[in-house]
Amino acid sequence: MAGIRLSGLASGIDTETMIKQLMQAERAPVDRLSQKKQTMTWQRDAYREMNRGLLDLRSAASDMLLSKNYLSKTVTSSNPSVVTVTASAGAPAGSVTIDSVDKLASASSLTISQGTAKLTSKTQLKDSQLVGIDSTTKKINLELQTYAADGSGTPNKVTLQLDETATIDDLVTQINSSKELGLSAVFNELTGKLVLSRQATGKLSEGEGIVWIDKNASALTTPPTRVVKDGNNASYTMGGTQLEQTSNTFVQNGLTVTLNDVTDKQVTLTTNLDTQANFDSIKKFVDKYNDMVDKMNKKVREEKYRDYQPLTDAQRKELSEDEVKKWEEKAMSGVLKNDSYLRDGMNDFRSTLSAKIDTGYTIPSASGPVALSSLSQIGITSTSDFRDGGKIKLDEAKLKEMLEKHPDGVYRLFTADAPAKIKQADGTEIDNPNGLSGFARQIQTFTTNLRDKISNVAGRDGSVATTYRLGKSLADIDKSMLTWEDKLKRKEDSYYRRFAAMEQAMNQANSQSATLAGYLGQG
Repeated sequence: MAGIRLSGLASGIDTETMIKQLMQAERAPVDRLSQKKQTMTWQRDAYREMNRGLLDLRSAASDMLLSKNYLSKTVTSSNPSVVTVTASAGAPAGSVTIDSVDKLASASSLTISQGTAKLTSKTQLKDSQLVGIDSTTKKINLELQTYAADGSGTPNKVTLQLDETATIDDLVTQINSSKELGLSAVFNELTGKLVLSRQATGKLSEGEGIVWIDKNASALTTPPTRVVKDGNNASYTMGGTQLEQTSNTFVQNGLTVTLNDVTDKQVTLTTNLDTQANFDSIKKFVDKYNDMVDKMNKKVREEKYRDYQPLTDAQRKELSEDEVKKWEEKAMSGVLKNDSYLRDGMNDFRSTLSAKIDTGYTIPSASGPVALSSLSQIGITSTSDFRDGGKIKLDEAKLKEMLEKHPDGVYRLFTADAPAKIKQADGTEIDNPNGLSGFARQIQTFTTNLRDKISNVAGRDGSVATTYRLGKSLADIDKSMLTWEDKLKRKEDSYYRRFAAMEQAMNQANSQSATLAGYLGQG
């Protein structure tokens, strides 16, 4: 019966309830620690939520360093069935004409066959007569060689050694799995022919495209037939000049051109700046920037309800699920109110919108060239309402106009590197006062710095508690709570012992009283 407490039998007092009430008062320090732990946990989680948003913004800023977001081009072909084309950011705007496509590129191939023999992909190599078998090892010893695209240099060599019971299908698999050879092997069961083709197209200037060396060829009753087909270069005419390419897909002046068919008619490729796509890239970044600023601003301005502390376990049991939810929404509110890290971060962000950026780019005006050095010149400013926390206001018409007329300038406003430091007469260096890095680079730097500061306080997802400040504090609270729980256990046991002693004394008194009453009754 160990651990079972029987109380109040002699005194009639509900000692169990009385001890619980006494312990409830004793638990006040533990409840305060638990509430403090919960508040710090909410604070940590809120910080980490900010850090995840900052990481997304930093990734977006890194992507905005790419020229494709400002100089993207659209390109069309007047005859896509003959020529298809895509454009890189570096492709010049304008039109080019391909006068004719005379020949498509093809790959060299080697066909191996054995007369009219009935072969299938499951025919064993010893029965195929396509390759000889070593009488001792019962294996094939086949060396394949392929040359570089221009036929020069040392050939790639691969030796295949398969058992005589391996099938033609096994041989095909071995050839295709060899990256060094760069071959595609196919066995055609209708014709009984094994065809090896180079994956790379083009005509070789010297040497064979594919070399088949069967070192056990003498073991064959009838040597197989080998048919070599040379590869061809693609041939086309531009501006009256005939040109050749080893592949049907090639890059020329920033255009990736694919020849699909021959033609004697002109095909025109027209390249234009894709202003809408470039605008959309910047708009997407601005939206992400505004979303992050909005999240930070709401956390800094969020109302703090000081009368709503985290619920204790006892309080939680007295409330309904809906009441708990509503209470905790207010208790969680304001955990980062007026947070200095977020305030400083928003100030840094705001500073980028008015910073002078050294782009080295000028735009013409009636009074002469004007340096392009401010985001406001391309329609990017901060909103006039200070409660927005420094969100961006976008003049879409102005930005599109600048992307149309000065895409390189817009690109530099976002991506320019900070000017080199200035060396003074005494040899020391100071920051160049004439400009800062581009907008995207500054945001990249500020988000990185802010993430590091927050991580020192709240860690990152999966961080060990001892590596960040709040984690250490939470660990200390856990230790204190364990100490207090041990004290409370001893205190509770002490109360039970005292009440048990009282019950025992009262029980003895009652027994003595009953005995005395018995004696008196006899007299």
